[in-house]
Amino acid sequence: MKKTFQFLALAFAALCFTACEDVPAPYNIFSEGASQGTGSHLPYTATFESSLGDFTTENTVGDFPWTCQYSCAQITSYIDTDGDGTKENNPATSWLISPAFDLTGVEAAHVAFDYILRYANASELATNYQVLVSKDYTKDAGAAAASWTVLPLDLVQGSDWDTWTNTGNLNIPAEFCNTANVTIALRYIAQAKAATWEVKNFVLDQGAGDNGGGSGEEGGVKTLPYSEEFSTTLGGFKNYTTSGEGAWTIDYSTAKATGYDNASKVTTAGTYYLVSPEISLAGQTAVHVSYEYILRYNKGDENQQVFITDAFNEAAPAEGWTLLVDKHTEGSDWTTFAKEDIAIPAAYLGKTVRIAFRYNTNAESGSTWEVKNFAIAAGAPGEGGNTGGGEGGGTVDTPITNDYITVTAASFGLENQTAVTELKLSDGTTLTFDGGGNTNPPKYYNAGNNIRMYPKNTMTISASKKIAAVVLNVDKYNGVICNASGDITANPGSVSTSEQVVTISNVNATSTVITNTSTTTSTKSQIRWISLTVYYVE
Repeated sequence: MKKTFQFLALAFAALCFTACEDVPAPYNIFSEGASQGTGSHLPYTATFESSLGDFTTENTVGDFPWTCQYSCAQITSYIDTDGDGTKENNPATSWLISPAFDLTGVEAAHVAFDYILRYANASELATNYQVLVSKDYTKDAGAAAASWTVLPLDLVQGSDWDTWTNTGNLNIPAEFCNTANVTIALRYIAQAKAATWEVKNFVLDQGAGDNGGGSGEEGGVKTLPYSEEFSTTLGGFKNYTTSGEGAWTIDYSTAKATGYDNASKVTTAGTYYLVSPEISLAGQTAVHVSYEYILRYNKGDENQQVFITDAFNEAAPAEGWTLLVDKHTEGSDWTTFAKEDIAIPAAYLGKTVRIAFRYNTNAESGSTWEVKNFAIAAGAPGEGGNTGGGEGGGTVDTPITNDYITVTAASFGLENQTAVTELKLSDGTTLTFDGGGNTNPPKYYNAGNNIRMYPKNTMTISASKKIAAVVLNVDKYNGVICNASGDITANPGSVSTSEQVVTISNVNATSTVITNTSTTTSTKSQIRWISLTVYYVE
């Protein structure tokens, strides 16, 4: 880790203190002769790689200024102040203040930078680590005498010293545009707990930002298809910690939730939601949501769940949710991602909704949950959009309504290793199983909560109305996706596979027979389905 070698770090810090004091400002943004250094050119950038440049520092509580270290601007008040060799959490309020900018003639502007924030209380992210703007700040009077406006900023905490997060383009409110003396400041506050905040690649440029100037719209209502990779930021999603401490962070190009801190080897209790922006499902007759994940050290399925609501209340973020996914498959390594793809319940079609990933841990031990490639789109699970035909998803030519039923293998209450012959769904549709000449007939297993169909095994789905499509979500075991390597037929119907989703489309009949046609043995020859959705014809 980059802060392991204390001697080198101290030596570098000493050099950087000198650089911060003596190196001339690398950006000529001042109007000649202006007493306050009024900026005249955009875009303005400050890398903080070797100095704080034109920025100044001010302490209004304590004596812990922003400094130039590790090729960035850094602040922390977690410092040994009494010389006993132990660092303490010291109270502090420390400002990093830009030069004044002349935004006369600038109709819209935004600010952005890269950062790492660690060891902060999750409940203090919005109050103790802020970006502010002023039009009456003067260096002589100081920061406390100026009027400041806080810019909306959704910070995330990091888990290492190498992964940087970008703020996105933070909109400068209209009242500060066409103004001759505009100052930007970063304010760090420490009370009972002192975090470390590192900043680099500061940019101020013309053009509107992404957050609407603090209107609270969070980029507006999203339309389908909507997706977030979570590779570098949480995008339109937002953290809500409802108990204890902790928050979703960006780590290893995923959105990650864990109560365990690898540095301190301590688990901190907390419950936190990662909530999507509003997503419009207007005019839709079928919608599915998908994402990839790794779950390790699971202590209970209730600790990692996915929810939906059409009545989100920011003041009570834990209330009003309907459960979408109540169980996730535990992985065995940090490289193999499972995939979930599930239909949105009919009750929410046509409405504006939010999706939430809920994580919970106690103080003794907790899981680690990594999520990436979130997507919500029109169509059935396994499809790519309104017309189907997404990669590996097949094309559903038969119209689909919001008339469907979803069941999980675990919901039938079967005993472990029970041979399965017939199962009846709540709407009267039946699933009939047959060994097909294999000495191993279809069976239910607690390990993975799945029904296993071996080579030659069949499953007949019979309904009182025509079936349009069937979607199976299958298990992954030791990195092997259990979809019989795609060796599946349906009569009638066409079969396509995509990762852990098997789609049987174009059935257009009251029954279909699904057959495992694999000619090999071992795990990869099996169909291990966890959940099944039957869509009916319009």
